[in-house]
Amino acid sequence: MIKLIIFDIGGVIEDFAEEQYIDYICTKLKLDKKEFREELLRILPSAEEGRISTREMLQRVAIIFGINIRKLEWSSSLVRLAKINPRMEGLVNKLDEKYRLVLLTNVSKSRYMENVRMGFFSRVRCDRVYASCYLKMSKPGQEIYRYVLDREGVKPQEAVFIDNLLINVKGARKIGIKGVHFVGYGKLVKDLRKLGIRW
Repeated sequence: MIKLIIFDIGGVIEDFAEEQYIDYICTKLKLDKKEFREELLRILPSAEEGRISTREMLQRVAIIFGINIRKLEWSSSLVRLAKINPRMEGLVNKLDEKYRLVLLTNVSKSRYMENVRMGFFSRVRCDRVYASCYLKMSKPGQEIYRYVLDREGVKPQEAVFIDNLLINVKGARKIGIKGVHFVGYGKLVKDLRKLGIRW
């Protein structure tokens, strides 16, 4: 029996993923997308796990590409590009009425705070938010999933985890959580119903 539903935020509830930022900033600054993606994704996990500040991450990227740090628009781009998916907002809020529901996100502190300022957490009902930048660990590492299960008091087989990144879904599955790869609202509804989840 499912007791806990764990949702990722970016690329699932919020129509914003790192690729959108990379496309936006590389087009604006005329940077090589492949090179920028490679460098950003090499440094980003340190910021998402709170091991370095967002500013330090951006300084490193700015130095590599020889640009002013302000031109990277790390937090302001989230405000400009991110939109809550209304169908997902409705689904999450319905599920929260019947199940314990939490959010688990890999995120830097600055972007987490932008989501707070944008009112994301007042629109999307959940019991708790687990953010990698405060936990000092991130998906797909097994420790972060175990931490959430321990805090929520449920066994792996009693939880479902939904993420748009297959690598994160596989990380959850490795410890026995039912993982659902999010590719769109319609398929998610079918996948949840197959697991016996009703709303």
